[in-house]
Amino acid sequence: MEPAPPLRPATSPAPASFFARHALGLAAFVIGLVAFVVSTTTQGELWSMPDWRVTVPFLVAAAAASVVSFARKEGMPYLPLGGLGMAAVSVVLGWFLVMAAIIVVTAIIILIMSAVM
Repeated sequence: MEPAPPLRPATSPAPASFFARHALGLAAFVIGLVAFVVSTTTQGELWSMPDWRVTVPFLVAAAAASVVSFARKEGMPYLPLGGLGMAAVSVVLGWFLVMAAIIVVTAIIILIMSAVM
């Protein structure tokens, strides 16, 4: 006697929406983006440190969304990591911009020196 063929659904299951599959990763990314924009617009001088009372809650929310996103195994790890990174940079935005400027100037000097020598 021949075994019965495996059962298949009559209709193929509807593919889950991208937004449904990566909901918390996208939420972490949006929270990080909002944290960066709020931090950039609310601080006085660009090189000063932003107010921690504003930026730390965004960092905590982005971290929580990122952890739950990884626990759900949503895939696409750059969404929650990008959001968490932007929220973390927003906490130390002044220091980050000063260090980025120093690195860029150093890279330009190294490029010029390597071309001359």
